[in-house]
Amino acid sequence: MIEKALRAANEQQEEVVRHVFRKAGLLWQCKSLTCRFDNTPAHELCEGCGRQRDGRRVGDRVPPSAHPDDFEDLRPLLKEHFAYQGKRLPDAVTFEKDFANFWRSYDATLHYGPHTELYDFDSGAVETALDELGRAEPGEHLRVALSR
Repeated sequence: MIEKALRAANEQQEEVVRHVFRKAGLLWQCKSLTCRFDNTPAHELCEGCGRQRDGRRVGDRVPPSAHPDDFEDLRPLLKEHFAYQGKRLPDAVTFEKDFANFWRSYDATLHYGPHTELYDFDSGAVETALDELGRAEPGEHLRVALSR
């Protein structure tokens, strides 16, 4: 619906249509001064620049089920993993849960600005650290920011 309305609008109408959709909660605009991209509510991070809604760099997402100390141990472990693999350090890594609600070490999402890619951690250390976090609650995601 949003795309259809924007296609139907001429250049002068487009900003009005975007403004109405923002007011209605159907779009949110990135607050980064260099981006200002319009995103749908389904997107937690900006599709234009990969930043959070408030314009800040992608940050941690600590689920309630994870203990903060265990979570903090993941950051240096992940940085070490990418350094050892010779792979460029992503801005953040997001982990999903499996069907048994344990954190998966495979199909992790690597965030490089607006670009994301899936990644499997072969390292036993990352898998062990995720296992130590225990079970996740339904709907939880775990995101570790590495760009700090």
